[in-house]
Amino acid sequence: MIIPVYNVEKYIEKCIQSVINQTYSGGIECIIVDDCSPDASMEIVERILNGYNGPIRFMIKHRQKNGGLSAARNEGIHMAHGFYLYFLDSDDWLVPECIEWLMDVAHKYPQAEIVQAGAVVTKSGYEYLSMMNNKRVSEYTDDEKIIKKYMLRSIYPSTVWNKLIKREWLVQYNLFFKEGLLHEDDYWNFFATKYVKSYAICKMDTYVYNIRQGSITQLPNEKNIESRLIAINDFMEHMDEVCIGAQRDLIFRLAYSNYVNSIDNHYRDMFRNKLRILYLHCGFTGKIIIWLILHLPYSVHRMNVVKRGVERGLSKLM
Repeated sequence: MIIPVYNVEKYIEKCIQSVINQTYSGGIECIIVDDCSPDASMEIVERILNGYNGPIRFMIKHRQKNGGLSAARNEGIHMAHGFYLYFLDSDDWLVPECIEWLMDVAHKYPQAEIVQAGAVVTKSGYEYLSMMNNKRVSEYTDDEKIIKKYMLRSIYPSTVWNKLIKREWLVQYNLFFKEGLLHEDDYWNFFATKYVKSYAICKMDTYVYNIRQGSITQLPNEKNIESRLIAINDFMEHMDEVCIGAQRDLIFRLAYSNYVNSIDNHYRDMFRNKLRILYLHCGFTGKIIIWLILHLPYSVHRMNVVKRGVERGLSKLM
């Protein structure tokens, strides 16, 4: 288990206590990576662990300089010894049976590179992260086309947290996190999709995703936008025939939503240009859709009914 820590003094105690309270008895290694947090987060961690004498093996790594979430995760991967990796964000927390339930599924389907469980969210609108009532997904599949489509279209959540991920598989395909970007989970998910041969689902909600006001990935700042532009560029350069339809769908949704929602004319033009480039990679139907979008007045796209219709319906025709 890998927990990057930065500026989470309000939440870190609940996070660490949820790890301590795990019911799984097969052995847990928990690596806490201090990404030079300037607040009292690590003081709280050390206070908790100084009084802990249970079975979980905790390790603390203090980074020399702040590198961001991806760098902290990569540090944890290099330190890890376990057969599986599990990422937990330090402002979230686990239900007590989380690792036990995930490992039950992993033992049942040992060939699966990824075992995914569901999450509950502290804000409405994220019900798709729950697996308890998700009838679209089976407990296990080795159908690569289904896996790739579901991963890219977020039928399987694109979040990196709340997954058991085979460590050797991740290292073999160099699936470390690209540093310096926001939305690192979406970026990782795109490239991981290329190498997954089998996927298992734990149909229990084992993780609490805590959406904080003011989270950097929720704000339309320059780094957020630049990260999206880099991701779109990299995605378009690495499309492949096995899942090109789902890849075009994802790229289209990213480019279109940022084009419509951008308040800066410069960035809006850049995302519009990404749509023009994507046009060259599309089939007949996709070309018609993008041509119409590029020729409709921008004010039309700002209408909610148009925006929702394009993002939820037309994108799947890419």
